[in-house]
Amino acid sequence: MEIKHEPGRFFAKTQHGTAELLYSQVDAKTLSFYHTFTPDEDRGKGIAEELATAAFEYAKEKGFKVRPDCPYIPHFLEKHSEWKQYEAS
Repeated sequence: MEIKHEPGRFFAKTQHGTAELLYSQVDAKTLSFYHTFTPDEDRGKGIAEELATAAFEYAKEKGFKVRPDCPYIPHFLEKHSEWKQYEAS
């Protein structure tokens, strides 16, 4: 699956619609990951995980910390502790 990025959004087209992770820049050093959506038929297939990984890679590359405002992101961080260092304190 191809993950695409445009300002404020990582997304992937699926056969059932569009999965996405939305973010906004809070300040010069922090991004808020505030919404993740996967079409019902695509849930449980790891799509949100791929979107979150791409978003954290972007944050790392650009020098941002992440504020996990979407309920999915803390769950993701529990499973992928390697990204916890990029969580805003």
